[in-house]
Amino acid sequence: MRRAWLVLAVVALMGLATGVACSIGQQVARGPTRTPTRTPKPTFTPTPLETATPVTLPTATPVTKVGLQPTNTPAVAPTAALPPSPSPTLPPPTNTLPPPTATPLPKPMVVINSDRVNLRAGPGTVYAVVGQATRGTRLEVQGRNPDGDWWQVCCINNQPAWITDSLVAREGDFGGVQVAANIPPTPTRRPTPRPTATPIPQPTAPPAPQYPFQLLRGVEKCSPNQGITYFDGFVRYKSNALRNGVCVHIAVYGPRNTKCSGCDGVGNGNWSFAPFGGQPAPRGTTVEIFVVSCPANLPAGGQTEGTGFGDLTPRSDKWVYTVGDSVECHGVTFVGD
Repeated sequence: MRRAWLVLAVVALMGLATGVACSIGQQVARGPTRTPTRTPKPTFTPTPLETATPVTLPTATPVTKVGLQPTNTPAVAPTAALPPSPSPTLPPPTNTLPPPTATPLPKPMVVINSDRVNLRAGPGTVYAVVGQATRGTRLEVQGRNPDGDWWQVCCINNQPAWITDSLVAREGDFGGVQVAANIPPTPTRRPTPRPTATPIPQPTAPPAPQYPFQLLRGVEKCSPNQGITYFDGFVRYKSNALRNGVCVHIAVYGPRNTKCSGCDGVGNGNWSFAPFGGQPAPRGTTVEIFVVSCPANLPAGGQTEGTGFGDLTPRSDKWVYTVGDSVECHGVTFVGD
């Protein structure tokens, strides 16, 4: 296209130059005129252009398709094929993900579901107890017994132990738990010795009473009496019948008075003492009352320091009382045959 435009430009310039030359020739043939002489313009001599070389297009070779008849359609000159564009080369990916790894199955575990269970040295109650576990404790399973009702768990004192399946809940995959290779041999039970008969102790006869009269403890009753301190009581047979003629002695700071039961009109089996002259006893005074032997002739009112005393060997336990505040005590009782 550029060459065609150049050819047209050269032709136009050549025509312009020819017209100018003709005009100048006509003026020369006419001769001089009265008009002022003009200075002739310089003649433009065109430079010949390079002749364009025609481009020969290649003849398209008709393509015959197999099984089709050629048609009379004139061949169309093919358009020059463009060179194939190079395919862009992509850089290798930099964030290459590692191949996925298989998710491991959770380890088999047992959880204690009882308040406290025994862990044993082997799969059975015949094995020794090696430890204990409480509710909620989780233990890893390492093996099982052939019957699958005991689990070998880890660990008690760095040693495996065994627990029965009936006291735990399972967690994880138990399908791969194998029979433990280190099951200890079943211990032999030792025969339990029969208990020997314990001889039944034979009742022993109560000791013979030390005295012919016994003091009935706890039957007396003492009440405050700020005006006077005194004591009274009874002498009875074992049948609980009242008994007269038994001498009872009271000691306060030494021998004080001996009287007999039922004497001096005090009533059957009764005796009484007011050893402080009808006055309250001084605080902290200790009183002892007990049975003694009666003399052959007991004066009215009994024996005193003034009359002297007979045999004061005790014939019963002593009733002992220490006075705090002044009191009156009733019901001190002695019993004999």
